[in-house]
Amino acid sequence: MRIGYTHAEYDRESEYHQDIEDAQNAQIEAQKNSQSTAIESERILNDTGILPQEDAK
Repeated sequence: MRIGYTHAEYDRESEYHQDIEDAQNAQIEAQKNSQSTAIESERILNDTGILPQEDAK
């Protein structure tokens, strides 16, 4: 059994964890953007008095 990492193994491990963190941050950012878009769309609809088709009766 070997203890420790070579520099290449350490670099790959670091890149792996950085990729995971980057993906998580991108997902969080996408969720924020999606929520902002939904809120902005709702505000525009309320300001214009235009209702989405399924709500108009």
